[in-house]
Amino acid sequence: MLYDQLLFSELRLVSVSMNAVPLCEENILRAMTTNEELLALGYTLAPKDIVTLAKSADLTDFAARVRSYLGDVKAKPMYPDFPSQVMEMDEAVFRFHQMIHYLSTYGIEEITGMSVTRGWLPEMQETEKTEPDDKLLAAKTIALIGSDEKYTAPFRRILTKTERMNNKECMMIAECAKHLTAEEMAGVRVTFKQNLLIVFHTVFADEALSSAEKAAFLRAVCQHTGDVWKCLDYTLTRSHFHLRTAQKRLTVKLLESFPLWDFRSNLILSGKKRERTLLMLKFIDFNEYSRKSDYAKAVADLRAGKLRSWESEVKEMVSRKAPEALDAYAERPGMMLRHLTYLLRNGYAIKDLFDKLLPHAPELSPQTLTSLAAFFSRPEINTLDEMRYQESVRLKLMVQHLLQTRLAANETVLRGKKIYLDMPQFDLDLSALRIADKSDEGGYIRSGLAYKIPEDVTCIRFFVYWNDSERVDVDLHGAATGINGEKINIGWNACFKSGELVFSGDITHSDAAEYMDLDLVKAKETLRCVTLNIHLFSGYNTFGEIDECFVGIMGVSKTGTEIKLYDPKNCFFTHYLKGKSQMLNYGFIDVQNRVLVFDGTQNNQRNYYAEAVRNNSFSLRNYLDILFTSQNAALTDSPDDADIVLVMGKPASDKEVSLIDHNFFLEA
Repeated sequence: MLYDQLLFSELRLVSVSMNAVPLCEENILRAMTTNEELLALGYTLAPKDIVTLAKSADLTDFAARVRSYLGDVKAKPMYPDFPSQVMEMDEAVFRFHQMIHYLSTYGIEEITGMSVTRGWLPEMQETEKTEPDDKLLAAKTIALIGSDEKYTAPFRRILTKTERMNNKECMMIAECAKHLTAEEMAGVRVTFKQNLLIVFHTVFADEALSSAEKAAFLRAVCQHTGDVWKCLDYTLTRSHFHLRTAQKRLTVKLLESFPLWDFRSNLILSGKKRERTLLMLKFIDFNEYSRKSDYAKAVADLRAGKLRSWESEVKEMVSRKAPEALDAYAERPGMMLRHLTYLLRNGYAIKDLFDKLLPHAPELSPQTLTSLAAFFSRPEINTLDEMRYQESVRLKLMVQHLLQTRLAANETVLRGKKIYLDMPQFDLDLSALRIADKSDEGGYIRSGLAYKIPEDVTCIRFFVYWNDSERVDVDLHGAATGINGEKINIGWNACFKSGELVFSGDITHSDAAEYMDLDLVKAKETLRCVTLNIHLFSGYNTFGEIDECFVGIMGVSKTGTEIKLYDPKNCFFTHYLKGKSQMLNYGFIDVQNRVLVFDGTQNNQRNYYAEAVRNNSFSLRNYLDILFTSQNAALTDSPDDADIVLVMGKPASDKEVSLIDHNFFLEA
């Protein structure tokens, strides 16, 4: 069930049996009716997948399955007729209710030493909420995948992305590995090194595989001994630095399967890493299991301090201002790219750096180039002194030129085509490209993307539902910044309402829900932005330890005692929190521009006012302009004139191509 839910939330895929029943008119009608049920949940199938569903044995319960993946708010807030009951309530009454509630949980536990499962809640009038709100958001397309590809396709899709896996993707890969053979896994080239760790560890620890099978697989996925050392470090840590004899033999055999020059060069990448490598050599008993004297000699040289790292050698050249330092860096252009400012500070000219990097542009990392383009485009650069400002401007232009050259080296479906951008739900100019600081909570829609808030949405609702066998206290916060810079904080430790924000009340036990509403009409006159935070106050150390913690942000057009508080069809995004954090900046609202950004990044410093829109001076629009230029693609004003319609989510027709599915953000 967890894997199926992740398949849906991370990739917008649902697995079904394919061609299990003959296609007939009755099943076509049933599949179309099922799609109407999906529309009521905010989702839809492409026409071809409606036909696929009509031929599937999973047709009968399909809508119920999708509903189970969406999540639900299974408890009432402290004031069930929220927000009206809170807006009409005197502050003294609200505070008195909270004091009694705190006394019934934390107070009783402190006085008696006994744990409390549930606390006191006020008896409030409750209206049956049966009336749905208007449909405010466009339906999100989901795609079907055959049951036989349930593990192979996601495994290939996630690991071939040149991007670090998030926490949810790691969970998926770990589950996929349980259902795939070593041969099936070895057939997938892992393009981003950090993602290799979990695959290596899964195979390394699999007792069902023989040492020969493991060796063949690990040799296939590791491109050099540097990969092996990284993966071994990960595995040793998770094994508490205890390996069995067979695993030690396997590791040494794997290391000695690479050329000697490769082995020597990766033994010492830097002084700091040297110490870690020596520690790993000790725990795999390298000397005991080594069968090649040249490799043992290299290890002896490392221990004797006779090996020098590439980094130490090239930095020595830089200290002498030696021209050959740039030639040495050119052998590792990725390292040169990361050391740009270091080289500039040591007297090397931007033009010389560019001349060395340009021939190697096709080898460079799109992530690093994109991160640097954003870094050198920061608004605060304008506050630097004139010399550093001009330097940053020139570096930005250089990096963007390298990025364009890098993307031009890729053959994509966009090359030479006429493109129509069909993503009206998003503001591309206000969407930031988040790479190293993207959310570990995942989700199909990437953090940093800016949703346009439809005009019919009068209120933004932030909600959380959590439940656990233990008492857990989860809190919502709203941190607003006024037009004139004043700060407003709404939540358990601050005000419970302002003219624009209102909080449903702080519940401190499990099986509970909290809500926070932002009135966009009032906020337009008074606020610049609002950061929506979620905080695990007590019970566990991380959200991932809670049995169930479901959070999201939705649009509201009608509020009233009869209107449902939670409506999945109007949710911009939702998440089951599984990460290792205690506090998240979950969402950010640019009130004046009417955009909502999913952030989802850790904020254990409890900086409630942190703004999620970062680096958007190099926006998604800027990136796409570079991508289209690199691919010699031209934008058109009409989908009818286009060869390709580029969409953000799942394609609904053969002409559409997904920006997310193809990962055009970083690798094209």
